[in-house]
Amino acid sequence: MKAVNFLLHTKQPILATSLQGDPNSDVSYPYIPGSMLRGALIGRYLKQYQPTESDILDNSDVVRLFFDGTTRYLNAYLWDQEQERRSLPIPNCLCKSKRDDEPKEVVNQIEKTIESPKQVQGFCVIDENNIRLHKVKRRINIHNQRDRKLGRGIEGSGAVFRYDAIDAEQTFQAMVLCNRDEDADIIRSLLQRKDLWLGGSQSAGYGHVTVQLLEDDSWNEVGLDWEERSSQPKLTVTLLSNLILRDDFGQPTTDPQILNKELSESLGTNLKYLDSYANVEVVGGFNRKWGLPLPQVPSITAGSVFVFEKIKEILDTNVYNVESQGIGERKVDGFGRISINWIAEIEKFQVDQTSKINYNQESESATNQKESNNQVDKIAQIMARRILSQKLDELLLKQIPLNTPTESKDIYVSNSQLSRLMNVTRQSLSERSNKPLYQLIGEQEESTNLNRNAREQFKRTKINDQSFDKQIRDWVASPLDWINTAWGSDNDGNNPVLEGKPAIQIAGYTEVLNYEMALEYTFRLIMAVSRKMKAIKEKNDV
Repeated sequence: MKAVNFLLHTKQPILATSLQGDPNSDVSYPYIPGSMLRGALIGRYLKQYQPTESDILDNSDVVRLFFDGTTRYLNAYLWDQEQERRSLPIPNCLCKSKRDDEPKEVVNQIEKTIESPKQVQGFCVIDENNIRLHKVKRRINIHNQRDRKLGRGIEGSGAVFRYDAIDAEQTFQAMVLCNRDEDADIIRSLLQRKDLWLGGSQSAGYGHVTVQLLEDDSWNEVGLDWEERSSQPKLTVTLLSNLILRDDFGQPTTDPQILNKELSESLGTNLKYLDSYANVEVVGGFNRKWGLPLPQVPSITAGSVFVFEKIKEILDTNVYNVESQGIGERKVDGFGRISINWIAEIEKFQVDQTSKINYNQESESATNQKESNNQVDKIAQIMARRILSQKLDELLLKQIPLNTPTESKDIYVSNSQLSRLMNVTRQSLSERSNKPLYQLIGEQEESTNLNRNAREQFKRTKINDQSFDKQIRDWVASPLDWINTAWGSDNDGNNPVLEGKPAIQIAGYTEVLNYEMALEYTFRLIMAVSRKMKAIKEKNDV
C-alpha cells in the first residue's frame, strides 16, 4: 500500500460546513474533510482523463479510485511544522484540571483520575511522554444576502448570516491511501496543479488552497510501529476520525457493543468492553453532482477512546489491515480511521512549551476576547467590501453599452463564437485564472487558437477602435486599468481612491480594489459585452 502525502496551504478561509450552529450560520469543521478532497479530485480526473462512459460508475478505474474504498481520502489535519508530522485529534481520555487555563501537563484518565477534569480540545502530536498541542485558527465573517440583479439586499432576500470558517495562512497535511501502487501515481498526477478550491462559497472569497506534494509515500498515522505498542495488557482503540456504525437491523448506532463486535471480527479475537471516553455528533455531507445533502447519521467523534480487555494475542497482519483499511461506513471519505494502543500506559504527558504558547493564543477565552475587540473592524471590513462590490456592479452596468457596437452590421462575430467566448470566460471566472481564455484567443495574437474564419470575425469587429480579440487581451492583461479609468471618470471623478486604485473607507477600515477582484470584474465585462452583442444580432434577425 502506498500513501500520497501532501500539504494544503490555505490562501483563503475554508468553509467545510458541519451541522453545528443555528439556521443563519455555517460553522466549519476544524479540519478539511476527506470527502471534500475526493470531490475536488474527481473533478480534476474527469477533465484530465475524460472517461468515455456516460455514467462514470461504469468505469472500473473511476470506481476503484473514488468510490469502492480501494482508495481512501483521509481528513487533512493541522501540520506540525517543527516535527514535520500530521497532527491528530487529541484523545478524549487526555484531560486537564478545569482551573488550569495553561496546562503544563495533561493527565491520561485511563491510568489516573483527577478532580474536575476538562477535555483538552484540538489536535496533538505525541512523542513518548511529551505532547504538542495545536488548535485551528478560525475566522468569523458576517454576510448579507444580495439580490443577484440589484447587487444588494431587498425585502424577502436580505438575510444576515454568519460564516465561522477555517482561517487563511494555515497548513494542513492530507493523505490518500492507495491499495495499488499505480493508483498512487494517478493521484499524484491530479495534484500537480498547485491551485485548488475546496468547500462552500468559493465565489465569495472562500476555498483557495495551494498543494505541496511530499516525497514520503509511507503510511503511519501515529508514528509508532505495532511492535512498540503490542505489549500493553489492555487494548485501547482511539478514533482518528469520526466513525459510522450500523447495528444488525441496518440502523446507524453509537453502541460500544457494536464496535466491540466489529473489532473482534476484524482482529480475529474476542474483546471484552471495559470503558470509553467518547462523544457523539451528527454528520452529513453534500453531493455536488446531485446538488443535494447526504443523509444525516449519528457518528462517534474523532478522539473517542475505547478500552477493551483482550482475551488472546492479536496477529500483526490483522492490526495492519484494520488500521490501514479502517472500519465502519464511508471509509473512502476518511471515516473509520482507528489506532490501537496509541496512548501508552503513561499517567501524565508533559506539554511542549512552544506548542502551548500557540495553543493558548487560540484558547477559548482568548478567542472570545479577540472576537470582541475586532467585532467593529470585522463589520467595517464587511461593509466596505460590500459597498465596493456594489459600486463596481454599477460601474460594470455603465461600461457594457460603452464597449458594445450599437449596430448589428458592425458585429461580425457569429452567435456560436460569442457563446463559445462566454462559456470559456465563465470557466476562467470559475477557476479565477486567465488560462482558459488565453487558450481560446491566445495571450498574443500569433498564439490564438481561433480558426481562420473566427479570427477574421474577431478582427473585423471593433471595440474602442481596435479588434475585439485585441481589446479582450488588453482587458485581461491589465484588468485594473479599465476599472481605474472608469472609476475616475464616473461621478465627476469624486469616487474615493487610494494609491490610484478604487477604495472604500468605513470606520477606519479601507477596502482597496485588488488584482483578483479586478480580474473577476474583467471576466464579467467580457461576458456581458458578448451577451449584449448576441442580443443585438438576434434582435436584428427577427
